[in-house]
Amino acid sequence: MLPDRLADQIGRVLDALVRSGHLPSTTGIPGEIRVERPFRNSRGDYASPVALRLAGAYGSTPGEVARLVAAALQESPEVAHAEAAGGFVNVVVNDAALAETVREVVAAGPAYGEHPVMFAPPDDELGHRARFAHARLAGLLRAGPALEVPYDPDRLEVAVLADPPARRLVCALAELPSVAARESPRALHKYLTEILSCVEEFEVSVAVLPRGDEPSTAAHGTRLVLVDAARITLASALRRYGLCAPDRL
Repeated sequence: MLPDRLADQIGRVLDALVRSGHLPSTTGIPGEIRVERPFRNSRGDYASPVALRLAGAYGSTPGEVARLVAAALQESPEVAHAEAAGGFVNVVVNDAALAETVREVVAAGPAYGEHPVMFAPPDDELGHRARFAHARLAGLLRAGPALEVPYDPDRLEVAVLADPPARRLVCALAELPSVAARESPRALHKYLTEILSCVEEFEVSVAVLPRGDEPSTAAHGTRLVLVDAARITLASALRRYGLCAPDRL
């Protein structure tokens, strides 16, 4: 998924910086490069602290290393903008990467974020909130065909996905596989809380379906596909707790 691909791109950038002499040949490139959503949305879609790990070996400040990495990342195919902020490399992905992420989630279906390790259920409030959100999303998907809303993952309007609430939701959806692989109940609990906030923000920010006599548009179709991607992700997270993901409550 997108965070993993960005981590791979950062790894390739570091290797190129070593080969070009911008980083010393003794620089140890981490085997695992963290790429996560930043605490503040204003700092981009994703951030990596990789420069903090490399600065000691480089003999310079984390900020200087981060600037080298960010400058080189500008050439990466899924990156619209990258910049250094202290020892972090902050990345804004391009709109095409957002659309590809949504397509990947719906194409994977129930297998998305699948992992054999199970955890004890979260507290009742969070579990109910997640199940209720899944039921709401499933209801939107049921209503879409009746309102002639097109559902076509291959014809997404990228401008719709670039809207801030939709963008934050897409970037959060992309994190599930890496969160699942960590096998940490705390990480999954934190992720479920965050993904629910993104879903709720998206729901109140825009009309997913046409209202009144409003005609159905491709924008509605794009939002409906995003709703399906969010539903799939919530269902996967709930299964890790042994909880059902109801279509109705």
